[in-house]
Amino acid sequence: KFGVELWFQFPDEEKFLFNQKMSYEEGQKWLNDNILDVIALGFDPKKTHFIIDTRHADLMYKEACKVAKKITFSMVKSSFGMNDQSNIGSIFYTSMQAVPAFLPSVIKGKKIPCLIPHAIDQDPHFRLTRDILPKIGFYKPSSIQCSFLPPLSGTMGKMSSSENDAIFTTDSPDVVKSKINKYAFSGGQPTLEEHKKHGGNPDIDVSFQYLRMLLEEDDKKLEKIYNEYKSGKLSTGELKKYTIEKINSFLKEHQKRRILAKKQIDKFVYHH
Repeated sequence: KFGVELWFQFPDEEKFLFNQKMSYEEGQKWLNDNILDVIALGFDPKKTHFIIDTRHADLMYKEACKVAKKITFSMVKSSFGMNDQSNIGSIFYTSMQAVPAFLPSVIKGKKIPCLIPHAIDQDPHFRLTRDILPKIGFYKPSSIQCSFLPPLSGTMGKMSSSENDAIFTTDSPDVVKSKINKYAFSGGQPTLEEHKKHGGNPDIDVSFQYLRMLLEEDDKKLEKIYNEYKSGKLSTGELKKYTIEKINSFLKEHQKRRILAKKQIDKFVYHH
């Protein structure tokens, strides 16, 4: 209706540059998995364009150089805590990360406003981007920060890629059930008797966080689950059982669409 286009940047070099133990080939596997997951969510290929840093380097590098000229090493160090041991690829990375915020403007030859939904770990990149783009003749991008799904362990930060600390979109129903039951951090009491008496804490319970952030769209039902868990009427086992059912219901359809997505990749990757 408003002529909005979606540009997905896939920074396939990120994991490779910032994780010294990861090979380039492993990074490409994560890239391919991410591409399939995004397509499987149902985006319109006519309005959605995928930009992949390494594959579109011929399009992006020239623009990244314009950004890089405005970023000092001091700015990078203060924003990301880098030092003399940081590899030079990670130091340059923000320059590439900034490009999709104005690349449509370059391609179409006119200034186009940009809104960037991103996780909080990407915020330093886009703070620098907002400072720099007006200096090279483009609008400041706006941004919306998204919340992370917590790791199953319940620790702070984004979901881990550890096998037992995350639910993967390729996990089978049995694997999901096992992971939630064994590893999902509980806000319940040590015993069922104590739980019924004192209630649980849904604010720290991983199963409830999955429902709140992703799986349960009915706000009234979510509020009921919250109150019943907090009062002790709903047990940890019952909460986990419901969460397992919601995850597996979502993944059943998502995995079907994921298979179909393999034939659609070329429709989404930007061609120039």
